[in-house]
Amino acid sequence: MSLFFFHVRNGSTTLDRDGVEFPDVEAARREAIVACGELLRDVPAGVLKGASLRLWVTDQPDGQGNTVYSLNISPDAG
Repeated sequence: MSLFFFHVRNGSTTLDRDGVEFPDVEAARREAIVACGELLRDVPAGVLKGASLRLWVTDQPDGQGNTVYSLNISPDAG
């Protein structure tokens, strides 16, 4: 099991200091997709108004270390 840290930027930044254990990177990536879906359900108004949303997963706390997965939702520039 490895520890993965899930960070979110949606207007403000929330850095994960505790982490969650998963058996591998693939399991952490799957959880990131699920978590991003949940975030979109909770804050759709901001995204609909053009706000960006970023969720990224690292192997170290506080947004440091290697990014193992990143999901970005941003307004269409065109």
